[in-house]
Amino acid sequence: MNDNREFVEEFLVESSENLDQLDRDLLALEQAPGDPERLASIFRTVHTIKGNSGFFGFSKLGALTHSGEHLLGRLRDGKITLNDRVTGSLYSMVDAVRLILQSIETNGTEGEGDFRDLAQSLSAAAADGETPTDMSHEPAAAAPPPAAVEAIDTVATASETASAAPEPPPAASAPTPVTPAQGSTVTASESSIRVDVSLLASILDLVGELVLARNQLRSIETEDPAVQAVSHRINAVTNALQETAVKTRMQPIDHLFSKFPRTVRDLAVSLGKEVQLVVDGADTELDRTLIESIRDPLTHLIRNAIDHGIESPAVRQAAGKPRAGRLLLRAFNESGQVTIEIEDDGRGIDIEAARTKAIAKGLITPEAASLLSADDVLQFIFQPGFSTATAVTNVSGRGVGMDVVKSNIEAIGGTVDLHTHPGKGTTIRVRVPLTLAIMPALIVSCAQKLLSIPQAAVGELISLRPDRSGPRIEGLDGAPVIRVRGKLVPVVFLDEFLGLRDRTACRHEGTVVLLRVDDREFGLVIDGLRTVESAADGRPAAEGVSLTTIVVKPIGPLLSQIGVYAGATVLGDGGVSLILDLRGLLRMADLPVVEQVESADETGGAGEDLADRYLICRTGTGRRVAVPLHNVTRLESVTAADLQPVAGRQVVRRGSGFTPVVDVDSLLGGLVHPPQDSLQLVVLGTPRGSIGLAVQQIVDVAAAESPLQTDIAATGLLGSLSLGGIATEVLDLATTVSALPFDSSAIS
Repeated sequence: MNDNREFVEEFLVESSENLDQLDRDLLALEQAPGDPERLASIFRTVHTIKGNSGFFGFSKLGALTHSGEHLLGRLRDGKITLNDRVTGSLYSMVDAVRLILQSIETNGTEGEGDFRDLAQSLSAAAADGETPTDMSHEPAAAAPPPAAVEAIDTVATASETASAAPEPPPAASAPTPVTPAQGSTVTASESSIRVDVSLLASILDLVGELVLARNQLRSIETEDPAVQAVSHRINAVTNALQETAVKTRMQPIDHLFSKFPRTVRDLAVSLGKEVQLVVDGADTELDRTLIESIRDPLTHLIRNAIDHGIESPAVRQAAGKPRAGRLLLRAFNESGQVTIEIEDDGRGIDIEAARTKAIAKGLITPEAASLLSADDVLQFIFQPGFSTATAVTNVSGRGVGMDVVKSNIEAIGGTVDLHTHPGKGTTIRVRVPLTLAIMPALIVSCAQKLLSIPQAAVGELISLRPDRSGPRIEGLDGAPVIRVRGKLVPVVFLDEFLGLRDRTACRHEGTVVLLRVDDREFGLVIDGLRTVESAADGRPAAEGVSLTTIVVKPIGPLLSQIGVYAGATVLGDGGVSLILDLRGLLRMADLPVVEQVESADETGGAGEDLADRYLICRTGTGRRVAVPLHNVTRLESVTAADLQPVAGRQVVRRGSGFTPVVDVDSLLGGLVHPPQDSLQLVVLGTPRGSIGLAVQQIVDVAAAESPLQTDIAATGLLGSLSLGGIATEVLDLATTVSALPFDSSAIS
């Protein structure tokens, strides 16, 4: 019983409620013996108890309720009429079932009670009122149910053999109805109660209002010790009440996962495949409303994995794989969210087929498609009507569903991302919040407006200093970035993005909030944080991050259609703060994917790990070129006016010195275009000092996918590589340095 303790307890609670209902129904049936609906209800209730007892292997309980079901069936079919003997037997059965349930609750077994006499009594009552004619027409129905009596005999005999205890008193075997069984209360039924979900939602809403009132109370400045003490006490009680209210809606995700083994089995059989389902983390808890919201999306993802992902046994065997495919369904807590992974070991997704299909459907031009990385191509899977299946089946292949999966998950504040390894399998990762009603958040100020950022996405805070002595904003292809421990992270000036005020120049004051959304990291430049005296749990905020608990309120369609607001909350002073939808903000900002680490000279050898990684750029003539990432020290955006002529070359002022600039097209013998208003400089560290490569666009950072091919090397080039699935020219930095007519170290 220990392995299924949770399910057995639910069975005990449900059975206890059913027995209470049986008592009420039997009393009502005595008042109206001809009520067919009441009789049908009694029959269904006994049948339910019998079926559940069989599921858990409670044979004695199953046999006893089977005898009662036989009697009720005869009564329902009009073969016998209700009389004192019939009702007395049924009441006795109810009390006997209570005794068995009490024993199961106490020690996990059905006990040693002997109910053979009661089973015989139920069978005899089922034969009451039969005439010889009746018996001649239905001899099988008139006889007592031998299977039920035999089962009770078998169980009772086994109990007698296994124990030397004296025979139970007669009252235990056949309790009468006016003398109720003693100690028949089931503890499980007293320790739990069934509550309508809407009532729980109302309770959580009221707790939310209490949280708002608590926040307002905490915002009142007072020196009165008595008021402060009451405020702290209310704060503590409100926090405890909030946690308890949220827990009332939490359920193990196994309530959802337990439905999938049958789904997998039936689908595998229909497709002629062998699939082994592995479930991990079924005890992970999630808000009940969210469990219902993700049921259909997860079902669709599982069906897709079996239909499209896992191959037939013959194909798998020919590929050296086990005949049975493996489908892993895993759930775990991560950063204040619940992550659900659906992983298969099938054929994976054909990236090039997806790229070709996207072009064929007019979703992207061939030129633009050729520049996309594998992860970017996979995003087309979530477009309406998009499918890479070569054939349409009854299960999938019509391109209907994955777009709905994504929209449904995002509607509850979740995310979906996809990773595939051709020939090895695909992993789909779904992340959803624990609950949607109450959450910790960071309250920030921007252009005298207060906005809320969900805490789950917040990584760290970085202060920008006016003297630019610390981390600072740099330029990258028209989009600003900040260097964090050697890595370049794109940033968004929130005030400008939301249209709160214009930004005329790159600012160097304020705070950058580093965020992580869908495996993408970016920063929001804000004016500062709202002053909060303590964190959400009443303790001082850790590491200078001031969090507060907010209650999420819905917003109107005009605001929701903007795509950057997920809701609103009422602050302690009564003001309203809009909650940022970070996923929508990231999507609309269209930030570049950048990543860069300091050179080996600056990090003491850290660059050695980047030997196979390259910074990809595009020149003014459209050439795709790359330089080793460990040689890159900075990425900057400058204007044409920043360039100054020195010794026949262009230089740009950086700090107290100058850095020579080399146009990549000129280096490669191509035409040099007139300087644009904004130039992208890739600053390299060389033995002769720093130099800047002028390019039109920073494309990406990627790892080498093939050896360097030097057979097609030319002036200024070492050769070519496959980067992001595209042939890319690799610059010869030695040629670049030698092109300089002077020692750049003298002026850099």
